[in-house]
Amino acid sequence: MPELPEVETIKNDLDKKIVGTKIVLVNALWPDIIKDVPFEVFARQAEGQKIIAVQRRAKNLIIKLSGGLNLLIHLKMTGHFLVAEDSAEVTKDGKWVKAKNKHLLTDKQNQFIRIIFYLDNGKMLAMSDLRKFAYIKLVDDKELAKFLDKYGPEPFDKDFTAEKLGEILAKKKTAIKKVLMDQSQIAGIGNIYADEILWASRVHPLTPANKLNAEEVEAIYENAKKILSESLKRRGTSTSDFRDTEGKPGTFGEFRNVYRRTDLPCPVCGGPIARITVGGRGTHFCPRCQKEIK
Repeated sequence: MPELPEVETIKNDLDKKIVGTKIVLVNALWPDIIKDVPFEVFARQAEGQKIIAVQRRAKNLIIKLSGGLNLLIHLKMTGHFLVAEDSAEVTKDGKWVKAKNKHLLTDKQNQFIRIIFYLDNGKMLAMSDLRKFAYIKLVDDKELAKFLDKYGPEPFDKDFTAEKLGEILAKKKTAIKKVLMDQSQIAGIGNIYADEILWASRVHPLTPANKLNAEEVEAIYENAKKILSESLKRRGTSTSDFRDTEGKPGTFGEFRNVYRRTDLPCPVCGGPIARITVGGRGTHFCPRCQKEIK
């Protein structure tokens, strides 16, 4: 699932490529990607709107339109946006058959187009989503504010300090891995980065959050900023489906220490990386370096 670095990468790309353009036409190859209203209603409301900004909150992508409207987008497990020239061609089942960008034609992860926004600058904005879990909603500013109010602080917020993190964790008896992935507590961290942050901090994923000492909290805080920043620099993790708006994979996956490295040696101690399930998610850690506290 795209997490903070992946969604932020897409946001930064789209900020450069589509802000200031107008939506001329919307074509849904899979209309059910639009939620709450029929696709025809959505298209009528979206067409003719100017794109004035692109934002991210937690794992949500927000495309702000003129007239106080917003495209609220969650990429879920396998969604990602692609930008191409509007002369590019896509089959009815979402496969590229004509495009100047070779990555669109050759990378199978880009071959699941579900919706296309044609823009007045000669470009198209298309979403590829293998598993069809992603969604798009058209909401006004009031609805958007209400929806986003349920999320916790962002790791890069100025007022998100180690002390603030400590306050959050002190109230939770659940496993630290689950707390890090709880978007109502801390926004943007998912399975990949929770594993990497806890390994770097030498904290076992099942440790109750309220049993962490000040040094461990500080380590989690610092490593969260460091690892998320490094992944953003490397344009995200593409061990699965994620691609940027050019259809290219991010490279942070090459620098993983534990995520999806079951039975491979720990970079520090050489012991095998283990895999357990925490909160229904596959969780990777080093049993030697990350001792469990019960």
